[in-house]
Amino acid sequence: MKSLNSRQVAANTLKLGLLLSLLLPGIAQADALADCFDPLAAPVYPTTPNVPAVTTQPAAVRFLNMATFGASPQDVNHLSKMTFQAWVDEQLAMKASCHLATLNETQDNNQRENRIEVWFRHAVTAPDQLRQRVAFALSEVFVVSDVGSGISTNALAVYYDILVRNAFGNFRDILEQVTLSPAMGKYLSTLHNQKADRKLGIRADENYAREVMQLFTIGLVQLDTTGTPVLQNGITVPTYTQTDVENSAKVLTGWGLADSVSFFDGIEWRQSMVSFEGYHDHSAKTLLTNVAVPAAGKAPADLKILLDTLFNHPNVGPFIGRRLIQRLVTSNPSPAYIQRVAEAFNDNGAGVRGDMKAVISAVLLDPEAVGGAKVNPKFGKLREPLLVLTHLWRVLGGKAHDGRLPYYYPESSIGQAPLSSGSVFNFFRPDYAPSGKINNQGLFAPEFQLVNDANNTRFYNELFSLTHWHYVGYQWADQSSVLININNLAKRAQTPSNLVNYLNLVFTGNKLPATVTTPLIAYLRDLSFKDNAGNGVNRSLEALYLVLSSPNYLIQR
Repeated sequence: MKSLNSRQVAANTLKLGLLLSLLLPGIAQADALADCFDPLAAPVYPTTPNVPAVTTQPAAVRFLNMATFGASPQDVNHLSKMTFQAWVDEQLAMKASCHLATLNETQDNNQRENRIEVWFRHAVTAPDQLRQRVAFALSEVFVVSDVGSGISTNALAVYYDILVRNAFGNFRDILEQVTLSPAMGKYLSTLHNQKADRKLGIRADENYAREVMQLFTIGLVQLDTTGTPVLQNGITVPTYTQTDVENSAKVLTGWGLADSVSFFDGIEWRQSMVSFEGYHDHSAKTLLTNVAVPAAGKAPADLKILLDTLFNHPNVGPFIGRRLIQRLVTSNPSPAYIQRVAEAFNDNGAGVRGDMKAVISAVLLDPEAVGGAKVNPKFGKLREPLLVLTHLWRVLGGKAHDGRLPYYYPESSIGQAPLSSGSVFNFFRPDYAPSGKINNQGLFAPEFQLVNDANNTRFYNELFSLTHWHYVGYQWADQSSVLININNLAKRAQTPSNLVNYLNLVFTGNKLPATVTTPLIAYLRDLSFKDNAGNGVNRSLEALYLVLSSPNYLIQR
């Protein structure tokens, strides 16, 4: 039987939904939020079929390094027995590993350390890897941060779950739930934003109004479907004006917490914000030059017009598509790649706009994503520090003695922590280019904005510590810390080429060239196999650190 691709599956699903809506009018057509795994239950991993391999292990590693928090041996074996398409479809059907439910099982669900531990636990061990990875990518687009914001930990967990549970839903739902999130409301000032009052010196706050356009939907300039700026007389065309920002800010007035009594009080961080019409600007407004918001409209109705206008803007497909490609696959996608993803955003094959399942499938299964540098010589991206760390623990079973992952302050040790960027512009900007060859060629390398002498020293020192002093069997290891298991490496270390070949496979998908592997093998031979740390231990630790710190690993290609 011929298998269906993801767009065909989406089309059939839509047709079924339409049929059900005719037969059972009370059933909503929109996708429901993804169900969550029981946080107290053991993770449920899909069964690997006992069939001949259809995907090579190096290809599986490379693909999983884009679609997960790092290829693990278990997942490589699983993917090798199926196609990329089948793996994506399997992941799209999984329940979600949610953060608040898991956080609530800790001693204090409002403790920042517990939120970080839960994030690492899901990133490293959750079976719904694609959903978790996409949610992290979305968190770097729809940025909310605990840095200087005063947002409570549990509010941040609720916010992250919006991204987790909607990762495979519709972009329009993400946009609305993000907009009405109390965490976003506090971060970008829609919470308690009120209509202008000259006597009191009050004007509508423009913070979110500007960022929802600039960063979350349409960007600064008009784009064609390839993501290329549209030019008029050789000049780019702005997507919005200051007047558009001011009018959008008026639309975004009158929102308070769900349990507020007098607009300015309340502590309800779990539910979407609600409208208080006495604080909403009811004047007529015009959005993006020609979209009318009638006078006397209530806050929810005005908000719907704003979000529908942004969602249906032709920029959204290429704008958001490029950002997801950059976060998952490559920093410099070709215009044709961006266009194919934008077209999937515009229409999933069944007339639905914004279907994230179609978009994510288009991002990961595109010929350029699969072919890499063979298709696009400019292909590649620098791995984020968090993704290096999660990959290490996924390959080598990193965990503390109780199974948790208590690594509480990654921003201090590797320069990055989830929902902890320094500004709404994320840890790095999508159009950042370091000076020199990359900038001179008109290319971008966003993650390099984290690269400087201080961060590099800190990162490599921590990577050395995590590989040399945090492993099971190290006599001075703190058992409450995250420890890796190197037994598999030590067994291979008797023959250095076996050790290097294995590390090359599981971490890079055999991307280390002979100019790296040959001297590394020679270096390991000079180290005694039998040493004070144990047979093969020093060889294993040295090889592991040198592979993970090599440019051939750190640049994902």
